[in-house]
Amino acid sequence: MAIFNHSNLLWNFVKRDLQQRYVGSLLGIYWSFINPLVTLIIYIIVFGFFLKMRIPGSDSIFDFSLYFAAGFLPWVAFQSTVMRASQAIIDNKNYIKKVPFPSEIFPIYITISESINLVIGLLIYFLIFFTLKGIPGIMVLILPFLIILQIFFTLGFSFLFSAATVFFRDIPQIINSVFQVWFWVTPIVYVITIVPEEIRWILYLNPLYYILEFYRDSLLYNTFPDMMNMGVIILITIVLFALSLYIFRSVKRGFGELI
Repeated sequence: MAIFNHSNLLWNFVKRDLQQRYVGSLLGIYWSFINPLVTLIIYIIVFGFFLKMRIPGSDSIFDFSLYFAAGFLPWVAFQSTVMRASQAIIDNKNYIKKVPFPSEIFPIYITISESINLVIGLLIYFLIFFTLKGIPGIMVLILPFLIILQIFFTLGFSFLFSAATVFFRDIPQIINSVFQVWFWVTPIVYVITIVPEEIRWILYLNPLYYILEFYRDSLLYNTFPDMMNMGVIILITIVLFALSLYIFRSVKRGFGELI
């Protein structure tokens, strides 16, 4: 990929993105986990305290909180990345028109930047887990692989929607509406076993469900993810990434004229 010849430029974009978001504010980079932490607390209060949501085999709200956070943090990274990446080409039109370098850089740097925020969130998760449960199990060692898997899965959507928005400016609004539904058909604030069996198959068609379960297997249950499910998700990720990158490169020559 030509992008490797511009790795320094890519990291400069990542650094600039993080600086623009946090440098100059009173709490700086701490906002990267304060915002999701506040949302976490709200959901835990509503579903944990008021609705008494629990995970199988435990009556502890702390276990539910860890279960919820293990799925919520990767979800936030995925949603934030796709939403921002959908406008990556439009927001950087001055670079597209004036500077000769691969436009793939824009969805990629956003994905990397949001993945750094995910890592920060997971570090906070470890601190909370250690306080409540002690040292995490050895399966946390597969987390780097899961993060990389999520990066490529997310890039598949990022390339596709960043290109689509150039042609259809309503794409970000459509994506936002889709995410509102997608959140609730993904077992994040609930356990899949509470879903009636006759409609559970709908959730099984959701690839993000399996990715979040991989995180929970690693973080919460100290078990290796199901190999069959892992293989299917890896295959889906490869196909999605390759197809969306191909589409992006097929249409990117027209970006300069349309933006």
